[in-house]
Amino acid sequence: MKIINIPAGTSNFAEIRRKGSYFIDKTGLIVQLMKTQSTKATLITRPRRFGKTLCMSMLSEFFDIQKESRHFFAGLSVMENEELCRQWMNQYLTLSLTFRSVDGLDFSGAYAQLVSVIAELYKKHSYLTESERIHPLDKEQFHRIAAEKSDLKDIKNSLLKLTRLMELYYEKPVILLIDENVGRLGIAFFRKKCLVKKM
Repeated sequence: MKIINIPAGTSNFAEIRRKGSYFIDKTGLIVQLMKTQSTKATLITRPRRFGKTLCMSMLSEFFDIQKESRHFFAGLSVMENEELCRQWMNQYLTLSLTFRSVDGLDFSGAYAQLVSVIAELYKKHSYLTESERIHPLDKEQFHRIAAEKSDLKDIKNSLLKLTRLMELYYEKPVILLIDENVGRLGIAFFRKKCLVKKM
């Protein structure tokens, strides 16, 4: 009798596929998203524990130009669409972040955690400040955000700013994947093709 490896406790698409764990093919979602290219933002709503985080991880693996993910999608339905895979698979800069840890009893507590999450994202892309394409004032703002010394205005525009800087650096559009709901903070940042998950 074959033992089915259930991926309990993980929502990482690459890890699940690497270990050969049980996976329900949801790559049809990618095909559906690409049929609506005129939209700048897509909101994916499902009940809690419905697999939205796993879908975000799957989308990141599919689009991210910094990865080589074709082997993870072998045998899945999206691979039947050869033209879509040629145009989109590992062809675009992808920013993927989660606001799972952004919570608190009041605005100030949740905001402090938001600032920390954004700062970590900026640190991950600190190479941008070494580029001559980036204006010195933008570099100053970048360092403020990374050091968690930014003001509310900087944070409100932080993801829009980061995607613009990445576009300048790579000369390619950026896909932004956001996991978890930050509606309570009244902050929304979307640019170009943004694929957004909200609880």
